[in-house]
Amino acid sequence: MDLSENYDQQIYSDKLTTLYTSNWISTAATLSVAAMYLGIQLPTHDTKALFVWYGVLAVIYTCRYFLTKSYLKQTHTPARQRTWMRRFRFAVLVTGLTLGSTVVFFYPHDDVPHQVFTILILAGMAAGGLTVLVADLVCFRGYVCSLLIPVIVSCLIVGDTFYVTIAILVGIFLMIILRASRRLNDIVTSSLQLRYENLALVNILEGEKNQLSNRLGRILNDSSNELYIADAVSLNYVQVNKGALLNLGLTEEEMSHMTLLDTIVDLDREAFNSLIEPLRFGMRESVSHKTFHRRKDGSTYPVELRFQLSTQEDPPVLVVTALDITERDEAERKLLHQANFDQLTNLPNRYYMQSYIGSAFARAKRGHSKVSLLFLDLNNFKDINDTLGHGIGDELLKQVANRIRSLLRAVDTAARLGGDEFLVLLEGLQQQDQAEVVIQKIIDSFKVPFHVQSNEIFTSASIGISTFPDDGSSVELLMQYADTAMYNAKKDSNRNYCFFSHELREYIDKQLAVKNHLRHAVNKGELSVFYQPKINTHNEEIVGAEALLRWHNAELGNIPPDIFIPIAEKYGLIEEIGNWVLKTACMEASSWQGLTQRPLHVAVNISPRQFRTTDFLNTVDQVLADSALPEHLLEIEITENLLIQDTSEPLEILKALHKKNITLALDDFGTGYSSLSYLKQFPIQVLKIDRSFINDMMVNQFNMSLVDAIVALAQNLGLRLVAEGVETQEQLDYLRRKNVHAIQGYLFSPPVPAVEFRAMIQKKAS
Repeated sequence: MDLSENYDQQIYSDKLTTLYTSNWISTAATLSVAAMYLGIQLPTHDTKALFVWYGVLAVIYTCRYFLTKSYLKQTHTPARQRTWMRRFRFAVLVTGLTLGSTVVFFYPHDDVPHQVFTILILAGMAAGGLTVLVADLVCFRGYVCSLLIPVIVSCLIVGDTFYVTIAILVGIFLMIILRASRRLNDIVTSSLQLRYENLALVNILEGEKNQLSNRLGRILNDSSNELYIADAVSLNYVQVNKGALLNLGLTEEEMSHMTLLDTIVDLDREAFNSLIEPLRFGMRESVSHKTFHRRKDGSTYPVELRFQLSTQEDPPVLVVTALDITERDEAERKLLHQANFDQLTNLPNRYYMQSYIGSAFARAKRGHSKVSLLFLDLNNFKDINDTLGHGIGDELLKQVANRIRSLLRAVDTAARLGGDEFLVLLEGLQQQDQAEVVIQKIIDSFKVPFHVQSNEIFTSASIGISTFPDDGSSVELLMQYADTAMYNAKKDSNRNYCFFSHELREYIDKQLAVKNHLRHAVNKGELSVFYQPKINTHNEEIVGAEALLRWHNAELGNIPPDIFIPIAEKYGLIEEIGNWVLKTACMEASSWQGLTQRPLHVAVNISPRQFRTTDFLNTVDQVLADSALPEHLLEIEITENLLIQDTSEPLEILKALHKKNITLALDDFGTGYSSLSYLKQFPIQVLKIDRSFINDMMVNQFNMSLVDAIVALAQNLGLRLVAEGVETQEQLDYLRRKNVHAIQGYLFSPPVPAVEFRAMIQKKAS
């Protein structure tokens, strides 16, 4: 029901009528006050002037009288109403100017009481005008300003302190009354708006009330819901609607010989009386019951019944509304299935299995048996998806699910956890080797290729196993244990499956301890940044340093970066830590400038996860601004894993960094998925040769050839080269001959604290 209609024209008309009809009262009141004023002023003023003034006022009000009379006799269109409003405003303005002229004609003079009296009369008339003229702000403001502004001007002309004070007070009064007029006008307008909305609502409700009686019977009879009226004592049907007859397949005559209990499947008389007992004792207005209705042909369908007792009838009757919930039950069943089962393979999903595993543990505890959780992950599934497409990948997952399901007993359960990860729940086990039998069947089944469309696909699986109650009793922990065992199996190419063990538990516990301590490492000041010098191969001068993170914990001791960095990445801590390292390194590098004549850069490793954060570029800008480090002295090192992502986001971020004149270096080149295409596509300026190639290149011809190839590649692409892990003079001499620009390594210095690195710079500069 929309009552937001605009009633501006009606409100305008009502305000205009209010102004004209209130004119009688204002006329009488004003002429009476003017007459009193005239009488008081006669002894001290020119009699002739006073009577002329009063005569002019009387003429004005006479004209206003005839104006009002003319207005009330006529019917006005909106255009004519605007004309009548202008006439009224003019008449009021003339009245105000005439009343305000008393200041000009009769004020000031030496009689201060009369002066004050005049001001009070005018102020009173201004306040009185608020009650009769507030319906139109233009009208009121013109009237009150014509009354009071002459007073203010006259007082200011006199100029002494007393009159200036009066002028200020009258001015304040004028502002207050003008402000009050706005509020009162808004109230009047809102009141009129509400009045018309209420009238509209009354009309709507009246119309609906008139239609309701005619409509109600038709609606009740034509409703698809089943409506029954039955004798509250005998339960015989008294009246039913068409919806009930249609759903039950009965005629009205047949229904008249039946009771409620003939159509309700699961209630006898005793159960029914118990159900509606709260109605008989007035404890509730209605009761509901979910059941089935029986049709004439004997079939049933689900319904939700709502019973109400009416004692106003004689005899009392039960009013029953029955809603056919067949479609709702089916929709609920589908929703329940979607929530608990994987839509692709129709296997139970992770959500369903978390509660189901708990039930399986309870059954095993009662039966003194074991339950094994098998976490299964397909090997190289991503390659299949990337090369053959996601459609083929999805079909492969379906076939994998069917193959696993075909190998299990009725008491076992297979589930898909997401992606290419599956879970197999084995119940009723007495020994661990029983699980191994099923595991071996699954592994052997993968030796047979999968035929997807026209493709013959070979794949294998890695399986991790945890067992209840041997490995624990917590669903979450045992799932985590099985997951850990699976990843351990993936690492070992000689086996396809791995049972969770105490060694793995110690590994998990250590990871959790590292994670828990690492979460607070920044705030506790446990982290520090060491700096390994980068040395120019030709003059052996320091050109910069690589920032390397170190962590010492009072409880765990020194934890190597290759231990805590992957954990930081896994548990989402790397962004905070990485930002701290970036800020610390830039602040430190800013302090190096001036210690030597040459500018020194700092290289900071950025993890892929930190790099992909939405505000990474803003973070870099903020750090550079805070540290005052020139942009070209910051070198950001990334790994090849970042560049082989499917999205274009890394490229856009690297381009933005390049535009900022920040140096971009590719770390550990050659150890990962090296591709010439991304060296051409991405704005890389520096290649770092990994230490694994440098270590034995002087004795390993293959590694030396790889180094030569990397050097040639970089030189052809115009990239600068940095060699890591240089530990011998022989290595340095070789790299110098190959025109490698800079080296890092223990030959010159291991990573050192900031204080030592600054001392090293100063020593080199001296």
